Amino acid sequence: MKTLRVSTATKKTRSKIAHEILSSGIHGPLLVVAGEHSGDLLGGDVLSHLKKLGLKEFFGTGGETMKREGAEIIQDVESMAVMGFVDALRNYSRLHKLARDLVARAKEKGARYALLIDYPGFNLRIAKMLHAEGIHVIFLVSPQLWAWHYSRIHTIKKYVDLMLVLFEFEKEMYEEAGVRCEFIGHPLIKRIPERLAEEAPVALKRVKTIGLMPGSRPSEIVKLLPAMLDTAKILVRGYPGVRFLLPNINPKMEAYIQEQLAGVPELKVEYLKDRSLRVLEASDAVIVASGTATLETAYFLRPMVILYRTSWINVILASLLMRTRMIGIVNILARRQVALELLQTEVTPENIAREIVRIFEDDGYRRAMVSELEYVKRSLGSGNPAEKAARAIQTFARSTHSAR
Repeated sequence: MKTLRVSTATKKTRSKIAHEILSSGIHGPLLVVAGEHSGDLLGGDVLSHLKKLGLKEFFGTGGETMKREGAEIIQDVESMAVMGFVDALRNYSRLHKLARDLVARAKEKGARYALLIDYPGFNLRIAKMLHAEGIHVIFLVSPQLWAWHYSRIHTIKKYVDLMLVLFEFEKEMYEEAGVRCEFIGHPLIKRIPERLAEEAPVALKRVKTIGLMPGSRPSEIVKLLPAMLDTAKILVRGYPGVRFLLPNINPKMEAYIQEQLAGVPELKVEYLKDRSLRVLEASDAVIVASGTATLETAYFLRPMVILYRTSWINVILASLLMRTRMIGIVNILARRQVALELLQTEVTPENIAREIVRIFEDDGYRRAMVSELEYVKRSLGSGNPAEKAARAIQTFARSTHSAR
């Protein structure tokens, strides 16, 4: 009798799941487009949760993470990376052909929904093409409209059916513009604890410790690492026992980094591959490239100085569209300059060293920065963003199903 009760309950559960899947409105395959490694990671997490809700067929562009979740990868993210305006122009024809091929494949497969992840230059164009074919467009990770090129919101309103955002203030912005939007939180809030568990801890020492975070892209590392090492030469004179930690998450830059370190043996920089979060955890202050690493630094409440260098043509073109004087996402979230930003010619060893000394020597300045970073950390949200994204997609699909 006991076995019968369990069997009946199981049938009811299966029936409930089947009803939920059918009423979700998603029938057939889902086109998923990610153009960078970060998009592949987030995409893989979202696909994992969509599978739990009954979706089985995914195809598009991505990387190993999405592939492990069963997605058919038509184009790998490795071949889609572009950096700045000049690189985007150089690859325009190739990427435009890819967009046409993806839309054609979506029509072939009878896809009714597309999930576009970040990569706005490409994804906003394909959104228009998909919309013309009657395919519902869900966009995950908003373009940085609040920083530059706000006019894109008109394109989004016209061609994007649902926007899923990482920051709560973005939801307010989109709702004011009449765009359907859901706030899911930033993937870092879940990913950092998971990655920490995988990284070997860094031994703590009772000396001032500085993390050197030159970024992951080759261009960033080449432009910023030499300045960081020259800064270290200055700081070691004022703090003889200072400790420098340098992680690396780009194996292709291994030889270059080793070559740079070989030129400054007196600094005794501790080179820690694939342990960037442990470096942040062990640091008292961080010299960091502008980007997602600044949010990781904020997560650990570590005072920082933010560096940014790119080609001058990119700077000139961006300046025509910028809506804010700040480029660091930490400062944009705080809506004030919490961490000093040094841009282009301002990136000098003297300027960087001066700010690190202030962080070390001015207790009030340091405490105020940490307090602001606590606010930034809270603004990243809570829970599991990928699960929230999957459920938001399910809810949206159900609403379009019932509207038919």
